[in-house]
Amino acid sequence: MNKQIKTHSLGKLRIYLKTGENIKSKTLLRKMFPTSLYRNIINMAKEDGILNASVFNAHMSFSGDNKIRQFSYESDNSGLTVCVELIDTKEKLQQFFIKHSVSLKDKVVIYKEVEYWDVE
Repeated sequence: MNKQIKTHSLGKLRIYLKTGENIKSKTLLRKMFPTSLYRNIINMAKEDGILNASVFNAHMSFSGDNKIRQFSYESDNSGLTVCVELIDTKEKLQQFFIKHSVSLKDKVVIYKEVEYWDVE
């Protein structure tokens, strides 16, 4: 039982945004109950066949020249940063970024090459 690790080169795209960012909508229902941008990104990733998508919440964060935000049970946490992480081939992540560039405009978006492991 001599197993080998088989590696594949993939990419990781991290998109940083605020928890309170929502999709702008024209319908009254969605204006009253807006869809959060990070949920929308996850849904778009699923529709586009991205291999893996996750959302990570920050306990303390800042972005750019904004002030530092910290999680609190007693106050509004809508300014905290969330990170949406997508994993797939570089080509698919590039296509995703270009296709959804309007939603991702002015967001901090980081790409990094990663290895995917499998057992032969």
